[in-house]
Amino acid sequence: MKFSDLQKKEVIEVKKGSFLGFVQDASIDMKNGKIDTLQIGGAERTMFLDTKIKDLKQIKYEDVLTIGKDIVLVGKKTDK
Repeated sequence: MKFSDLQKKEVIEVKKGSFLGFVQDASIDMKNGKIDTLQIGGAERTMFLDTKIKDLKQIKYEDVLTIGKDIVLVGKKTDK
C-alpha cells in the first residue's frame, strides 16, 4: 500500500467508537524502513476551502488494528 492511499482516511478508536481525525503524515523508522507512528489531525475548513490541521496527535503504528477502504481502526491490542 502506498502512503498516499492511507492519507486522509478517517481514524476511529474502536473501544469508544470515537473519531480521532484524519491521517496526515507518518514517521518512519530509518533502521528497518517501517512506519513507526501515524500523525492524526482534525481538519478545519477555512474561508477559501483550504484545510488547517489542528490538534495533531501521534498514534503508534502497532496500535493500528486494521486499515479498511475508508477508515483506519486503532486500539490497544490485547493478548488472548
